[in-house]
Amino acid sequence: MKVDAHVCTDPKANFNEDAHVNLVFDQYVSRGGFKLAHALDAWHVSVQDLVMLDAGASTGGFTDCLLQRGARLVHAVDVGYNQLDWTLRTDARVVVHERQNIMTLQSLEPIPVAAVADLSFRSIRNAARHLFELISGPWAICLVKPQFEVDKALAGFTGVVTDTAVLRDTLLGVHATLESEGIGLRDVVESPIRGRKGNREFLALLSRQPVLDHDGFAQLVERLLTVSEHLPQE
Repeated sequence: MKVDAHVCTDPKANFNEDAHVNLVFDQYVSRGGFKLAHALDAWHVSVQDLVMLDAGASTGGFTDCLLQRGARLVHAVDVGYNQLDWTLRTDARVVVHERQNIMTLQSLEPIPVAAVADLSFRSIRNAARHLFELISGPWAICLVKPQFEVDKALAGFTGVVTDTAVLRDTLLGVHATLESEGIGLRDVVESPIRGRKGNREFLALLSRQPVLDHDGFAQLVERLLTVSEHLPQE
């Protein structure tokens, strides 16, 4: 179910009488598809006829979204085994790379034009540069999970990041690290679905060259985090 364009999976959720409600039946093999679709729509990004890399494919929500948006072929890479949905595993447009750590992958054929990534339990700071080494084009979209980016020594950290100031500092830290590596963080949008423990998640549009200085990105983050929205949990 979608309530005012946000995915809602809580049967006990309350919302206003004038809310716009849509029922969605199994649009993607996992809710990750909704996250990526939200970013593609926000940035008007087309993957039509492109060869794509899905890093951290898991069940295949991102891969499913890419195929539904017209991707010609998707390299689905994951360190796990037997996780990809059967409908995708048997799709001729999907090349399955199981038990494959994205960080040790040297090349792909055919070469992907762009990449999408949802790398659980790993900071995107350590992976973005390598993603660009595997693709030929100028952009990638990565899911940024603050719980994997935040300083684990932070007092009281329990795996869920709720403090807006910590979210701000974490996103700014990601930007600074990527910029120091020559990677640009062009824009960030919040995922329409929270993580399973309630963490807010963000999708980042990356480029091969830095495009926003610290002040410009800080203003972007400030606007993003001050938007008061109730986001349902996944």
